Amino acid sequence: MKVHVVSKVDNNIHAVTRLDQSSYEQQILLASSVRVQPLLITLSSNNLSYARGGDLLRWWDTYPVPAELPQPYNDQKSWGIVPAWGYGLVVESTTNIAPGTILWGFWPTASMTVTLKLEPCEPKGFWTEVSESRQRLMTIYNSYSEELKIKIPESIFETRDWTKLSSLVDEDTLKRLSWISVFRPTWQTGYLLSRHTFTSNPTVRPPIHPLGINLPWTGADADISAAVVVSLAASSKTARSFAYHMFRRDAVKEGPVGLLQVSQRPELLESVPGKLGTAIPAKAMGYDQVGESIEWIGRLRPKKVVVVDFGGRGGALVQFIEGIRAHSILTEVKTSIIQVGSEQKVYSADEITANRDSMKTMGKIQFNTSGVRDAIITHTTAKDFYDQAQLVWDDWISVSHDIVPDIQLMVGHGVGGERGIEKGWSKLCQGMVGTGEGLVYMM
Repeated sequence: MKVHVVSKVDNNIHAVTRLDQSSYEQQILLASSVRVQPLLITLSSNNLSYARGGDLLRWWDTYPVPAELPQPYNDQKSWGIVPAWGYGLVVESTTNIAPGTILWGFWPTASMTVTLKLEPCEPKGFWTEVSESRQRLMTIYNSYSEELKIKIPESIFETRDWTKLSSLVDEDTLKRLSWISVFRPTWQTGYLLSRHTFTSNPTVRPPIHPLGINLPWTGADADISAAVVVSLAASSKTARSFAYHMFRRDAVKEGPVGLLQVSQRPELLESVPGKLGTAIPAKAMGYDQVGESIEWIGRLRPKKVVVVDFGGRGGALVQFIEGIRAHSILTEVKTSIIQVGSEQKVYSADEITANRDSMKTMGKIQFNTSGVRDAIITHTTAKDFYDQAQLVWDDWISVSHDIVPDIQLMVGHGVGGERGIEKGWSKLCQGMVGTGEGLVYMM
């Protein structure tokens, strides 16, 4: 079994090391537990965030480096395993989850099996990881769901050669799961922003603060019916999901009065409004078109400008805010900034400090998918939340290939080498993963 480890001090430094399967899997599976082999995982800029905030937000706690790894990689103070979203296959169970069940959830970037302690929750088929070591993680990262089942031959159980498991899933299913895995981790962010933070009906859906915690977020804060929404890094997968949800809003009753998408590749976004048949005015522009962008916003005469930053290129946010404040029509218009993502890069300590300072000086509000999700479930029920989200997800999946035709699955295999996670991590650190690439790895 191979494990990808990342330096906690400098996330650019990483390595692949081996784990002896026979000694690692000797532990008896305790009650209420499953042993799972990661089957398929995806990498994106989010994984850089998991490493960057691994100590502060406890992502390193998800799968600490095993003590059985060779030195120096078994040092949990210096090395960590970056978790990733995807699918895992249950190979042993002391729960009601049968071996052969494929689970969606958070997995290590490794080919080793992992043990989860699970409790059932609502709705049926959903489970919560309750291990003590993971209790400081945000709730969304401890959520697992049953997706489908396959039959595992007895010969694999006898040899415990889990590398053969992916061959048990037919090619069409693997292709479908791969496509879903590229978007599923970030799709929910756009859905929650549009439906619950910028809710159009506060009496039915109480407005939820972007952090999801008990901070003031009024109906006026949530109202974008007379606003222009600006999406920075608009060709990222999270931003494209957000744009889809914006375009599905009722232009008259819900707004916004316009959606400006700013991207290095604006040509990728121009056809989407027409394909979705939206009545919301939309414009896609490059980072070098700030002046034209501000003029376009001004012509719409909004009462509010909401900038949603999905990881805009360095300096872009400041340029837009300064341009809006200097414009004769927009100078008195209320402006708010929602921070969602960051650039695809490894940030230095000084850059991290500068980003934190800018959150305060520019009045940015951080968006937290897990916090908003938790707040909604508190107001309703988990079943209601997932039932509603599933309907919208099904609609998005049905049109996804048409509205993001440029995105191609880049399917790799295993942990090490040119086709493995090792190479994918290097590309992420260097900012070399293009907007049209979806990195998926068969484990």
